[in-house]
Amino acid sequence: MTGKPLLLVQGMHGLGDNLHQRAILRVLMENRAVILETSWACTYHDLLDEGLRIVRRPVALRTQLKNAEREVSKFSDIKTLTLQHCARMRIMYQSGVIRTLPSRTILEAMFKAAGIQHRYKDADFRFPIKPAWHQAADAIISTWRTSKPIMLYRPLVERPEWRGSIIRNANPRDYNLLVESIKDRFFVVSVADLVKGREWIAGGPALKPDIAFHSGELVFEMLAALASRASLVWTSSGFGSVLGPAVSTPTISIGGGYEPAIWHADGGKFSPYLGIDPIHPCECGTSSCRKPCTKDVDVPRARELILPFLDAHSAHRRLP
Repeated sequence: MTGKPLLLVQGMHGLGDNLHQRAILRVLMENRAVILETSWACTYHDLLDEGLRIVRRPVALRTQLKNAEREVSKFSDIKTLTLQHCARMRIMYQSGVIRTLPSRTILEAMFKAAGIQHRYKDADFRFPIKPAWHQAADAIISTWRTSKPIMLYRPLVERPEWRGSIIRNANPRDYNLLVESIKDRFFVVSVADLVKGREWIAGGPALKPDIAFHSGELVFEMLAALASRASLVWTSSGFGSVLGPAVSTPTISIGGGYEPAIWHADGGKFSPYLGIDPIHPCECGTSSCRKPCTKDVDVPRARELILPFLDAHSAHRRLP
């Protein structure tokens, strides 16, 4: 490695969190030779070229394990002794900390946990798409034979292996009402990785998309490339709220429990971002929360915000 002092960083598990971590790693790598524990090698392809090294983080979560096994060749074989003797850092965030911060965002809380809060103003988690990924995405898009702008749509999914996924979902009734009211403007591409008994669409039948990738067909590289070609990312709180801005695509995020829209507001620096909170927002930030959240959205008011947002930012197809 370089002559810089070694730093072992224990990263977070979530895909959105790994995208956010890109901003922190960019700062840390200025003065440290960073080794990152992660399951998502693909989210750091450009930083790997700049000297970042990654090792697999032990995980039992299905999606993370599946991706780590797919990318096994990208992880470094670093001696255990080396890891034992280098400085360590854990990236994390806590709801109690977020509420005390000027921005009230997850990203600033992560910067604070990393000891670099003074660099938060420079935070940049944008994600570059390789030309080959764009070419592959464009080849798929050409088969759809549509002139409509593309909406990358994230259905509400539940996976009991992490209860927070259920808590933060929007109210299915209101989520579906809102997307149904604008879907005809777009060619709707729905993405999920459903497995019977392990991950499913919440709240019964959801939007009927123009095309669905619901069996994990899209590896992250292709998902990111399609998001970058989309005119809109529509999501509930989760990785879509980070991915859209990371690839400079206008994003609408409909909130539920767990976290209010402001927690992801940093994305607005890179792309138009609209967060819709429930009438009674929740900011418990814990998967162990037992508070009953109605998650009801003021649907007429939400439409008053969504329609001009679409007219201003997502009315036209984004072309290669």
